[in-house]
Amino acid sequence: MSLGLGVDIGSLFTKAVVMRDGELVASLIAETTGNVSEEIAGLIGKTLEDAGVAASDLDASAITGRGADAWQEAEYKYDDVSCIAAALKHIMPEVGMSLEIGGQSITALLLDGEGGIIDFMRNDKCASGSGKFLEVMSAAVGVSIEQLDEVVTRSTKKVPISSQCGVFVESEVITHVNEGEAVPDIVAGLCESVAKIIISQALKFGMLEDYTLTGGVAALKAVTGRATPRINGNYREFPYDPRLVCAMGAALMAVAE
Repeated sequence: MSLGLGVDIGSLFTKAVVMRDGELVASLIAETTGNVSEEIAGLIGKTLEDAGVAASDLDASAITGRGADAWQEAEYKYDDVSCIAAALKHIMPEVGMSLEIGGQSITALLLDGEGGIIDFMRNDKCASGSGKFLEVMSAAVGVSIEQLDEVVTRSTKKVPISSQCGVFVESEVITHVNEGEAVPDIVAGLCESVAKIIISQALKFGMLEDYTLTGGVAALKAVTGRATPRINGNYREFPYDPRLVCAMGAALMAVAE
């Protein structure tokens, strides 16, 4: 039996998972704060408790993410791209491309079906389309990112968002609010804007067969429901919370070392 712990410290959320023989047995997601090093022990402890195991039972542990340096006790440290590839090789080997829509960037990975990375592209110079982008823009209309799926169901139209730059989009959103546009219609426009960015990233790899979306934004049906029908290829929904993919990959890689 193999037992691995994987932790992913992202810009918006910190995720911890326990994998037993390649299967997810426990997971926790918490908002990333400025006290990551203090809070990570509690998150890991609770995840181990939920899994019914002790730290001494673990065969290996690994850390990934932008805040990976905050947990020095991990046996291994991996980059996020390798973790995504490892998770998809194990969970969805048929997938040829993944779009990781994280807190600060969108990363497109072209995979060979055997865990190998053929190519990848990341738009980390601009946060447009990322979780942080949506969080800031939705806050401008008084809506939390968790409420987007519900709010957009009340829209009757999509208020057009012409810019893809966060600074200009926020100004555009505020203008729409001041002009009396309904919040659900503005939210629908924001989701459409993010969907277009995702589609643009996917098209950089041309024709696709099977692909998936991971990262926090992938959990928002208001976005994925607009993007996936317009991407060439067969969309395969990630079978777990899409925010967990990097942590799961880290755990899988650690026990394989």
